Amino acid sequence: MDVAHPPPPIGRAHVLIAVKGLDRAKSRLAPRLAPTDRTALVLAMLRDTLAAARSTPGVGDVTVITPDPTVAAVAEAAGARWHRDPDEPGPDRLNAALRAAARTAARDADGPIVALQADLPCLSGTELSEALDRARPHPRAIVVDHHGTGTSALIVGDARAALDPRFGAGSARRHLDSGATALAGIWPGLRLDVDTAADLDAAAALGPGPATAETLRRIGWRAESTRRTEFI
Repeated sequence: MDVAHPPPPIGRAHVLIAVKGLDRAKSRLAPRLAPTDRTALVLAMLRDTLAAARSTPGVGDVTVITPDPTVAAVAEAAGARWHRDPDEPGPDRLNAALRAAARTAARDADGPIVALQADLPCLSGTELSEALDRARPHPRAIVVDHHGTGTSALIVGDARAALDPRFGAGSARRHLDSGATALAGIWPGLRLDVDTAADLDAAAALGPGPATAETLRRIGWRAESTRRTEFI
């Protein structure tokens, strides 16, 4: 006889957002943007991502994991907590930081733990709320990014369970191979993480949040890509 999984807790989610040091952020945009503009863009996208996450009814706490004091200040100004990432070198530093933060969050969480990308300028609270609802029957679930290979969100329904993050190149396949379920839903803002100029063009066309929109206007971003972005 199959043993039924216990129902997931009904508490609100704790969202974890990892942000690397600003001196290393968005290097793939270097051909188009000066370092100061890349820094401004990273912080703007984080502000919009934080605003969307904090506007989600199903979200209780938001914690930013970062070694960067400027990023920490942005998190605090947005009403989020922050957790110091020691920024130690190593191939699995991001996932190690998320695992440590998840263990800390689980001490007082009564709902899902969510590892969310920091560069989702078009994210809406409605999208994240729908993804949380869709994830509820699954022990671990992911939202695959707009490229179909990355992971924009990893959702563990029970804070007592291991987050087991596997972010990095090709993370969607690694998460699926580890037993996570890919969620179906038309969530363009949740799926559109920005790493390249083409991604930024797609975000500008979709409609970013106010902080990113103002930064794009200020730096004079002009779209060059005509690539069509498909949202699952």
